[in-house]
Amino acid sequence: MTAAHWFLASLPVVALSVMFGGHLWGGAALLILILSRIWALRSVVTWWMVVVLYLVFGTWFSWQATQLSRRRYPVAQPQTVTTTLRVQPDSPVVYGSGYTVIGQKPSGERVLVHGTLRSAAELRRLTHLTRPTLWRISGQQAGLLAAPNFNQFDAAAYWGHRGIANTLKAGAMTIQPTTGHGLTWWQDSWHGLRSRLIQYCERLPGALRIYALGLFPGKRASDSPQELAGMQQLGLIHLFAISGLHVALVLAVAEWGLIHARLPREWWEWVLLLGLPGYAILAGGGSGVLRACWMRGFQLAGRRCHQSVSPLTAWTWALLVGLWVNPGLLFELGGQLSYGLSLALILLAAEPLHWREIGLTLLGLPSLLTGLFQWHSLTLLANWVVVPLFPTVLLPLTVIGTISARWWPEVATTCATGLATLDASLRRLASLPGNVAFGKPFWLVAWGWYLGTWWVLSRPPATRRRWLMGLLTSYLLAFGWIHWPLHGEVAYFDVGQGDSLLIREPFNRRVMLIDVGGRLAFPQPAWAPKTPVTYGAEKNSVAYLKSRGITRINDLYLTHHDADHIGDLPAILKNFQVDQVWASVGMVQEAAWQRTVAHYPGLKVTAVQVGTPGPLVVHHPFTVMPADNPGSLALQGTFGGLNFLFMGDLDQVGERKIMAAHPELRADVLKLGHHGSNTATSPEFVAQLRPRLAVISAGRHNRYGHPSPETIATLQQAQVPWVNTQQQGMIRYVYRGHHGTWQTKLNLEGDFRS
Repeated sequence: MTAAHWFLASLPVVALSVMFGGHLWGGAALLILILSRIWALRSVVTWWMVVVLYLVFGTWFSWQATQLSRRRYPVAQPQTVTTTLRVQPDSPVVYGSGYTVIGQKPSGERVLVHGTLRSAAELRRLTHLTRPTLWRISGQQAGLLAAPNFNQFDAAAYWGHRGIANTLKAGAMTIQPTTGHGLTWWQDSWHGLRSRLIQYCERLPGALRIYALGLFPGKRASDSPQELAGMQQLGLIHLFAISGLHVALVLAVAEWGLIHARLPREWWEWVLLLGLPGYAILAGGGSGVLRACWMRGFQLAGRRCHQSVSPLTAWTWALLVGLWVNPGLLFELGGQLSYGLSLALILLAAEPLHWREIGLTLLGLPSLLTGLFQWHSLTLLANWVVVPLFPTVLLPLTVIGTISARWWPEVATTCATGLATLDASLRRLASLPGNVAFGKPFWLVAWGWYLGTWWVLSRPPATRRRWLMGLLTSYLLAFGWIHWPLHGEVAYFDVGQGDSLLIREPFNRRVMLIDVGGRLAFPQPAWAPKTPVTYGAEKNSVAYLKSRGITRINDLYLTHHDADHIGDLPAILKNFQVDQVWASVGMVQEAAWQRTVAHYPGLKVTAVQVGTPGPLVVHHPFTVMPADNPGSLALQGTFGGLNFLFMGDLDQVGERKIMAAHPELRADVLKLGHHGSNTATSPEFVAQLRPRLAVISAGRHNRYGHPSPETIATLQQAQVPWVNTQQQGMIRYVYRGHHGTWQTKLNLEGDFRS
C-alpha cells in the first residue's frame, strides 16, 4: 500500500474515535465523507484494510470504555479503602504542602492520589525518590468528577483517556522501596533516570529551570504559566514540548554525532531504535514526544528491514498507535497540535515558505480557538521570528545552560538571562494591540475549518486567495455569532462552596456578574515550596466568559465580604474590563476593602442600599450594616420572562425585613440564601414569594452540611422544585424574548452534603 492509501485507511479510525468521544452523529458524518472518498479509489486492498482497522479499533475502544465504566466508583459516596499502590519515582507532583501521584494497584488499575504532606521530612522523601516504591494507603476513593461547568477543562475525560477513572484522597500511609524484574525493571530504570533529571533541573536558575523541565523530562513547572504567558498568548505554545519538535531535534543531533563518530550505521541505528521507548519515558511521554518517537522508530525499523517508510506513512502509523494508547487523543489540544501541525509540515514541504507559514497558522487556529478561546493577530509574525530561533537559540541555550550548571554556574546564569530576555520580549509583543478574544466555536465548525483549510491548500496557487477569503469570511461569521448572540442567559456557576452567577442579555448588550466565588487561603508551613497564587475562577467563570467571547463586564455586584463570594475578585479584574462595581455601603467603608481597591486605581465603585438606582433592584440592606451575612445584598431582575431573586447569604432576619417592606414581592426563580443553610429561607418567605424553582449553590461534601435538611423540608412542604450545583453542576437559563430553557452540566445522583 502507498502512503496515501495508508493515510486514507486510518481516517475511519479517526471518525470512530470521534463517535466514542461523545459526538456520534458528527463522527458518523465524518465516516460517510471518508468512505465516499475511499470508494472512489476502487482499491480492494484499501477497503479490506479499512474493514480490519475499523473492527479492531472498534472492539478495542468498546472494551476500554466498558472497563473504565466498571472500575469507576460513585462520585457522590466516597468509599473507605485500604490498598497497595506501586508508584514510579517521577510520578509525585508537589504543590505547597499538597501532592498528587499516580499509583498502580496489584490488579493493574491506576488511581490518581491526592494527599497532604505533614512534615519537611515527608517533602524531602517525596521529592528525592529515585526508585519505585510501594505505598500502603488508607483513604477515600471516588470516581473522578466530570467538568462541573460548561467549557471548563474536563479532568475526568483527560484522565479517562489514560485509563484512570478514580481518585483517592490519602489518609494514613506507609512507603517502602520495591524492586522490579524483566520489562518492569527496564521501565523502572528509565523512570528513575527521569526522576534524577527532574531533581537536577529543579535546581537550575530562573527561566532555564522552566525550559529545561519542559524540554528534557517533559515536566511543567508550577510557575511556567507566568513565565510563558507571552508564548501562550501568541499561539506559540505548540513549540514548547507539545509539538515534539525538540524530540526530532535531539534525535537528529544524536544521529549526527553517531555518524561523525564513524560508528557502523547498522549498530547505531539499532541502538537508537531500541533506545527510543526509553527516551519517550525520559521525555515525559506526552503526545508530542510519543508521536515524534514513534515516527522516527518506524522509519528506523523500515531502514533496518530494507524498506523505505515515507514520512506520511510513519505519521499514519504513529497516529494509529497514538489512538490505540489514547482513544481521546484528538480531543486534546496537545494531540491536535502535535499531529495536525506535523502532518502539515509533511504535506506542505514543497510549498513556498509564505504558504507553509499561512498553512501552519490556519491549521493550528481551530484547535487554539477551541482550547484557549483567543488568538493574537501577531501570531504569524511571531511564528516567522520564533520558529527559526527554536533550534538555533532557544534549544541550544537550554542545552548549554543545563549541562554547564554543575561545573560553570556562571554560564547557566547567562543562559537563564538570555531565555528570560526572550520571554520578556514575547510578553511585550503579546501585550501589543491585536489579541482577539474570539470565543469557543462549535466543535463541528472547528473541524469544518480544519478540513476547509486543507481544501484551500489543495487548490492551485492562482485560485487559493479566492478560497482563502471564503474561509476567512466563515471565521468572521462565527465571530459575530459568538459576540452578538440572539439569546441571553442567567447562569449559576459551580464554584464549590461559594457563589458566582452571570447575567448576559441578548447581543451582549449588558453583562453582569453577582459575586465571583473564592476560598479561604490557609497559611502554608514554612517548609512547603512556594507556589504562585491561583484562583478557582480561572477554571470556571473566567474560562466560561472567555469561551463566550466576553472581555468586558458592565456591572459586578458583590453581595458581602466573605471569601467564598469575593475571594477570586483579582482573577476577574485581571482578565476583564469591569465598568462598575456595586457593593454595600458597609463593605465600601471597610478598611480591608479599601486596601483591595487601592491596587486598582481606575476601578469605579458605587455603594448601594435599598433605593439605589441600577440595573438590578436592591431589596437589602435598608441601612448601613456590616458587610457580613446579615448585611448581604439581595437583588432582583427580570430576564427571559422570569423574575429572579438573588439572596446572597442573607439570613431570615433580613428576609423578614424584605417581607415587611414588600408584602407583594414575588419571584419565579429564587436563589437560596447562604447556600441552603437553615439560617435562611424561612417557610414564610418561601410562602410569600411562591417561586416556581429554587437554585442552591453549595460545595460537594462541604463541612457545613449545606443545604440543610430543614431548608429542603421547607421547599418540599411548599412544593417548590429545586436544582443544586452539587448534583447539577453549572445551571443556566438560556432565553430569547420571554421564553427560555433550563440547562444543567451534570446529572449526578446521591447526597453531597457531607
